[in-house]
Amino acid sequence: MSLQIKNKITVKTAFLISVIASFVFTGVIALIYPAIYSKWESLRIIENEPWIYDWQLKVPAFLSRMTSWGGYALHQIAVWILFFLRMRERKKIQPDNNIITPVTGWFLIVNFFFIALHIIQTWFFYDGIAQDVPTWTSQYSVIAMLIIILFLLNPRRGLAFGKKVPVPSFAIGFTKRWHGLYISWAITYTFWFHPAVGIIGLLTGFFYMFLLFTQLSLAGSRIHTAIAWITLLEFLVGIHGPAIALQKSQAAWPMFVAGFLMMTVFTQQFGFKLHTTLRIAIMAAYAVLAGIMYYFR
Repeated sequence: MSLQIKNKITVKTAFLISVIASFVFTGVIALIYPAIYSKWESLRIIENEPWIYDWQLKVPAFLSRMTSWGGYALHQIAVWILFFLRMRERKKIQPDNNIITPVTGWFLIVNFFFIALHIIQTWFFYDGIAQDVPTWTSQYSVIAMLIIILFLLNPRRGLAFGKKVPVPSFAIGFTKRWHGLYISWAITYTFWFHPAVGIIGLLTGFFYMFLLFTQLSLAGSRIHTAIAWITLLEFLVGIHGPAIALQKSQAAWPMFVAGFLMMTVFTQQFGFKLHTTLRIAIMAAYAVLAGIMYYFR
């Protein structure tokens, strides 16, 4: 199969298209949610327990399982094939940081296709693969991804207060080479874990997933390694976590806000060149905000 793309598309254009598509897909999920709710609400599990995934059918059907696992498997295989094609592509050509490569173009097309497919699959069959796997597998796959990002960015911004942890160069090199293989699994798995349901907590998660697919698709470009973009992706987890807690009426939502913001304040901000006074002000603002949240919760 030829991977040639006739019209040259700039990385910036591809990035903007993908971000706009992320908003559009999220909007579509939100718009169809009332119909999904009326169609499936009486048939799904309603537990509101921490380790019971609420958004699955009480009695799964053959087609719900086949379409969710089939969609996931095809998406995962396609992403991994493109991952290895990208590695081969880099050996043959020197990528132009301003123009997307053929493999990057196909990455975008494949991810757009399977996002749309999952939305359609939810409409007709509802269930994601959460029906057959524990909730923690989705949660910890993303947690591990965030730890890998911290590890990779340690040489650039340190782990805490800008202090770098000594790491063998071979470990960094190995992780740089292969981290995409794991992360492409983590986000594809988590995406198909959930049905495309438009309640606020899940919506923030889907929007975050769509941006991560953008990051995956643009690997090898300058945007992929831009510290501001990576930091934004890390920061957005701090919105999704509390949104899920509030969605489930859990009193622990301040813990999620304070925990994720702590990473922003004590680690992520050191990826930027900021005046010491501003850094101290950010830390002080964090302390005040955390105190207010825990006092008035």
